[in-house]
Amino acid sequence: MRKKIFPTLFSHTEPAQTLGAHQQMEFSGTVRLLVWNILKAKRKQWQADFEELVADRDLVLFQEAVVNAPSDPLFNENNRFEWIMARSHQHPTTGIVTGVKTGSVAPSLQTTVHRSTHSEPIVNTQKMLLETHYPLKGRTDTLMVLNMHAINFVGVKKYQSQLMQLDAVLNAHHGPVILAGDFNTWSPQRMANFEQVNSAAGLQEATMNRRSKFSQLNQHLDHVYFRGLDLHAIDSLSHYRSSDHYPITATFHIEDTV
Repeated sequence: MRKKIFPTLFSHTEPAQTLGAHQQMEFSGTVRLLVWNILKAKRKQWQADFEELVADRDLVLFQEAVVNAPSDPLFNENNRFEWIMARSHQHPTTGIVTGVKTGSVAPSLQTTVHRSTHSEPIVNTQKMLLETHYPLKGRTDTLMVLNMHAINFVGVKKYQSQLMQLDAVLNAHHGPVILAGDFNTWSPQRMANFEQVNSAAGLQEATMNRRSKFSQLNQHLDHVYFRGLDLHAIDSLSHYRSSDHYPITATFHIEDTV
C-alpha cells in the first residue's frame, strides 16, 4: 500500500468545532485582544507563553491553530474561553488538524467558515476566514470578529479571490468589526489590494511600532483592522519566541449603547 503523503482536506460544508466554555454572557466596555500565528504549537516554550498571554485577554485569534494535538487539553478543559475552530486539513500521519481558532469569554451567536476558493500548490490546502458574532451589552447589533489566514504561494488573482470573500462578509455587517490575522501581505501589491478592501468597508488599521521577522521582504504579515471601536493600545511582543510570528495584543473600548 502506498503511504499517504498529502493532507486530508475538509469539505466546504464542514462546520466549525466548538471547544471549552465561555465565562460571561456578553462583551461590555473593554475588549482585550490577542492575535498570533502559533506555528501549530510545536515549540517547547509554547504552552507557557500561551498561558501567560491569554491570562488577561477577552478575545484570542490564532492562525496555524491545531486540534487532535498534544495541546488539546488547554482548549477542551478551558472554562474561561469558548473556542471555535475552523478546520482546513489533517496531517496524513499524525492526524493533527490545522486551521484557525478564535477564543472568546463571551458565547458566539453565529459562526460561519469561509474557505478560500483556491488552494495552495503541491499540498492543495485551502486557507480560512472564520466569522464569529458576539453579543454586546445594551445593544441589538453584534461584534463581528474575523480571523483570517490568507492564501500564500499563489498569484495576485487567486489572492484577490479570497479578498472578495472578505469584502462580501464585511459589507453584510453594519456593526462593529475586528479583523485580524496573518494576511500574507508580503508584497506591495498584496498589501495594496488588502488595504483597498478594508478601506472600502470603513475599517482602519491599528498601527504599531514593531520589529519584523520578515525584514528581507520589508513587510509585516500580521495585522489588526477595526471599525466601530476605540483603540486604546496595541503592541507587537517581540520577546516571545515560541513561534515564527510575534504575538500582537490590542485593547479596544466599545460603547454599551449606540
